[in-house]
Amino acid sequence: MLAQTRNAVTVISSIIAIVAVLLAYVLINPQLFRPPGPGVGIGTGQIAPSFTAPDVNGTAWNLSLHRGQVVLIDFMGARCTTCGIEMSAGGLQTLYARYASRGFTILSVDVALAFPSLGARTPEEAWRFVHGLNPDNSTRWPAGSWSVVFDAQGIAGTYAITALPMKYLLDGSGKIVWKHLGYSSSQDTDALEAQITAVLP
Repeated sequence: MLAQTRNAVTVISSIIAIVAVLLAYVLINPQLFRPPGPGVGIGTGQIAPSFTAPDVNGTAWNLSLHRGQVVLIDFMGARCTTCGIEMSAGGLQTLYARYASRGFTILSVDVALAFPSLGARTPEEAWRFVHGLNPDNSTRWPAGSWSVVFDAQGIAGTYAITALPMKYLLDGSGKIVWKHLGYSSSQDTDALEAQITAVLP
């Protein structure tokens, strides 16, 4: 009888020790029971692929350094008719002026490499497009004062751009919260504004 009691005590003590070890392991490694974070990709809910590219002024534009900001990546082309219609409507310029002070920024990426017939021929042409200047320096539309990248390194390919304009809106964590292809009217701008205000702090 005494031996059985000793065996029972030994078994119970062993179970308690195992539970204690498991509990300590969980406390030291709490991420074991957290849901995995979003992976990197181009789908809504995923972390946007990072890149660093020189803007048309020669300054390195690093997406990762803009964590904490709401970022609109605007894939466009200086010779894209629909892109020109969107810029002439002035919606992007208005949104940038309205929300930049609250942590919103835009990066226009001219798809020079992926779409030679639609993209700018030179970085200067991409800059002039966003700034609303004709070759003779007359004004086409109000200037966009955000950064412009002349994509000679394949960012458009990474983001699977197949038509223009294409937009990716990222929240402060770098997660894609909205994607939009094309431009048809101010309703597109209104939809973008609603998404921006939903994720701004």
